[in-house]
Amino acid sequence: MTPGLFQAIFAGVTLLILWSTTLAGAVVWIVNRIGKAKEEIMADFNTKHEANLQTVKALETLVIRHDVMLNSEFNGYGKGTSRHS
Repeated sequence: MTPGLFQAIFAGVTLLILWSTTLAGAVVWIVNRIGKAKEEIMADFNTKHEANLQTVKALETLVIRHDVMLNSEFNGYGKGTSRHS
Protein backbone atom coordinates (compact mmCIF):
# COMPACT_ATOMS: atom_id res chain seq x y z
CA MET A 1 0.00 0.00 0.00
CA THR A 2 1.29 3.34 -1.01
CA PRO A 3 0.92 6.60 0.89
CA GLY A 4 -1.33 7.92 -1.91
CA LEU A 5 -3.73 5.04 -1.38
CA PHE A 6 -3.88 5.80 2.36
CA GLN A 7 -4.57 9.46 1.60
CA ALA A 8 -7.35 8.50 -0.79
CA ILE A 9 -8.91 6.15 1.78
CA PHE A 10 -8.71 8.78 4.53
CA ALA A 11 -10.10 11.46 2.21
CA GLY A 12 -13.00 9.15 1.30
CA VAL A 13 -13.70 8.37 4.95
CA THR A 14 -13.52 12.09 5.78
CA LEU A 15 -15.97 12.92 2.99
CA LEU A 16 -18.29 10.12 4.11
CA ILE A 17 -18.27 11.41 7.69
CA LEU A 18 -18.81 15.00 6.52
CA TRP A 19 -21.66 13.95 4.22
CA SER A 20 -23.28 11.80 6.93
CA THR A 21 -23.17 14.52 9.58
CA THR A 22 -24.50 17.10 7.11
CA LEU A 23 -27.34 14.78 6.16
CA ALA A 24 -28.12 13.99 9.81
CA GLY A 25 -28.09 17.71 10.67
CA ALA A 26 -30.43 18.46 7.77
CA VAL A 27 -32.82 15.70 8.87
CA VAL A 28 -32.86 16.99 12.45
CA TRP A 29 -33.47 20.56 11.23
CA ILE A 30 -36.33 19.45 8.95
CA VAL A 31 -37.93 17.35 11.71
CA ASN A 32 -37.78 20.34 14.09
CA ARG A 33 -39.36 22.60 11.47
CA ILE A 34 -42.12 20.07 10.84
CA GLY A 35 -42.70 19.74 14.59
CA LYS A 36 -43.06 23.52 15.00
CA ALA A 37 -45.41 23.71 12.02
CA LYS A 38 -47.46 20.85 13.47
CA GLU A 39 -47.73 22.65 16.82
CA GLU A 40 -48.91 25.84 15.08
CA ILE A 41 -51.44 23.92 13.00
CA MET A 42 -52.77 22.05 16.04
CA ALA A 43 -53.04 25.28 18.06
CA ASP A 44 -55.00 26.89 15.21
CA PHE A 45 -57.16 23.77 14.86
CA ASN A 46 -57.92 23.74 18.60
CA THR A 47 -58.81 27.44 18.55
CA LYS A 48 -61.20 26.95 15.64
CA HIS A 49 -62.60 23.81 17.25
CA GLU A 50 -63.38 25.71 20.45
CA ALA A 51 -65.05 28.51 18.47
CA ASN A 52 -67.13 25.98 16.54
CA LEU A 53 -68.07 24.24 19.77
CA GLN A 54 -69.35 27.52 21.23
CA THR A 55 -71.35 28.17 18.05
CA VAL A 56 -72.89 24.69 18.19
CA LYS A 57 -73.82 25.15 21.86
CA ALA A 58 -75.44 28.51 21.09
CA LEU A 59 -77.40 27.01 18.20
CA GLU A 60 -78.53 24.09 20.37
CA THR A 61 -79.78 26.56 22.97
CA LEU A 62 -81.68 28.50 20.33
CA VAL A 63 -83.22 25.34 18.91
CA ILE A 64 -84.29 24.18 22.36
CA ARG A 65 -85.84 27.59 23.10
CA HIS A 66 -87.64 27.58 19.76
CA ASP A 67 -88.92 24.06 20.37
CA VAL A 68 -90.17 25.04 23.83
CA MET A 69 -91.88 28.15 22.47
CA LEU A 70 -93.74 26.06 19.88
CA ASN A 71 -94.75 23.47 22.45
CA SER A 72 -98.49 23.10 22.97
CA GLU A 73 -97.98 23.78 26.67
CA PHE A 74 -97.27 27.36 25.61
CA ASN A 75 -100.32 27.41 23.30
CA GLY A 76 -98.04 26.75 20.32
CA TYR A 77 -97.19 30.43 19.96
CA GLY A 78 -94.75 30.98 22.76
CA LYS A 79 -97.26 33.12 24.67
CA GLY A 80 -98.18 30.54 27.24
CA THR A 81 -101.64 29.74 28.55
CA SER A 82 -103.12 32.61 30.41
CA ARG A 83 -105.10 31.49 33.44
CA HIS A 84 -105.43 34.99 34.84
CA SER A 85 -107.60 36.51 32.09
